[in-house]
Amino acid sequence: MKNILRFAAVAMVAIMLCLTLASCGGPNADPDDALAALKDNGISWAAKDSTIMPGLLKLAGVDGIDCVVSGTGKIDDEYAHVTIIYFEEKDDANDAWEKIQDESEDQKKEADEDSEWVCKKSGKMIYYGTKDAINAAK
Repeated sequence: MKNILRFAAVAMVAIMLCLTLASCGGPNADPDDALAALKDNGISWAAKDSTIMPGLLKLAGVDGIDCVVSGTGKIDDEYAHVTIIYFEEKDDANDAWEKIQDESEDQKKEADEDSEWVCKKSGKMIYYGTKDAINAAK
């Protein structure tokens, strides 16, 4: 009986840990899924770009970009914006991190002062924007 209770307790902790890890984090790792999620969650303008924005970022010294997904709209009558930069390799994202943080700070100044602004790196992507828009891209 004691072994069953121990096993059940360990299984419960493992399940709770998995649910916690799955509930946090950034946007979808697949650009097409992130774009679809943005549109499904009320972001009125959302697009995936693999030519113009990556080209502009390359001119700014950011290399290895696969594509950029961005969206702007209103969620619960609040300004919401997200930019997700997908890189070809994780090292490319690491190399671009500081430049993207600077760009994020510029965008933050244009955002609604009441919105929670986030800028993070996760694997082969860097994303920044309002917390609500990032959650909408999951």
